[in-house]
Amino acid sequence: MPRFHFCVHNGREALDEEGIDLPDVRTARTEAVRLAGGMLLDQASLVHDDGAWYLSVTDGYGRPLVRVDVNVVDLLTVQ
Repeated sequence: MPRFHFCVHNGREALDEEGIDLPDVRTARTEAVRLAGGMLLDQASLVHDDGAWYLSVTDGYGRPLVRVDVNVVDLLTVQ
């Protein structure tokens, strides 16, 4: 079973060095969405002031496979 790594990027990188074994990329994608949703639900402050936050999924060789992006735009400051 392939190993997938889930890393959070919010101005800093929180690398997942352990990873988890999942049957395929489709399952890893679903897990990434669940994980991102849970993290943001519990810790909305994870989204940096610049509004960019993402969770990336890589394979055991570090190749990028999936990315879940969250972007917050403060419309009061956008001209």
